[in-house]
Amino acid sequence: MVKKLLSSQNSYLKKVAKLKTRKYREEFGLFLVEGLRACREVVSSDFLVESVIMTEEFFDTHGQDFQSLSCIVTTDAILAWLCDTKTPQGVLAVVHLPKACTMEKNRYIYCDCIQDPGNAGTIIRSADAFGFDGVIFSCGSVDVFSPKVIRATMGSVFHIDVMTEANVALLTKAKQAGFFVTASALHGASVDVQSMTRKNKQIFVVGNEGNGVSDAVLSLSDEIVHIPMQGAAESLNAGVAASILMYEVLRHE
Repeated sequence: MVKKLLSSQNSYLKKVAKLKTRKYREEFGLFLVEGLRACREVVSSDFLVESVIMTEEFFDTHGQDFQSLSCIVTTDAILAWLCDTKTPQGVLAVVHLPKACTMEKNRYIYCDCIQDPGNAGTIIRSADAFGFDGVIFSCGSVDVFSPKVIRATMGSVFHIDVMTEANVALLTKAKQAGFFVTASALHGASVDVQSMTRKNKQIFVVGNEGNGVSDAVLSLSDEIVHIPMQGAAESLNAGVAASILMYEVLRHE
């Protein structure tokens, strides 16, 4: 079904515009996906798409890609108002937030208060690339469904499980269920990442950009590992460190 909405005073478009703010994403249970590639990815995933909003020019060239969905055609100016990017590609999807995931699989990476959107997106993308089952974000982490994080994942957020608002209680419960917890930290008792323990059911922890892994999480960890460095840098970017950790897991399969 195709509908034309050409006024910024339309109540639905006003609602969509609010989705750039976390408060309203949580209130409405919706988030935005911008751009042709990302919209194609989410449409082909298990996520529920409420509508696809596009310019008339975009509809003329790519409308057939979304003909099975509720499509809204609008003006360039209104689409630019709805989008977070400065140069929109002519299309965005309004998508329902996923239901809460349960840890029914085997390999996860736990982000302990990761706050940078780029790092969060990189970690999700790397987890997808290196065969992890999901990414868990603790309370205090960046909103995974913000436009910046969604863009940074390059579509990977639609392919793996993502859990949010996790805490120490979740890790404790996971350990009781048989998960081995490995934390990445510069710590005196840590072992080289190349020699880390590998288990069938395992959670790998990376810490906050400035403070690292919290003491509460470190105290729950079964093993602490570090990535050896030779230069003058004191630490690695969180997204880079997580990616190296996950690659090492894959490399020793």
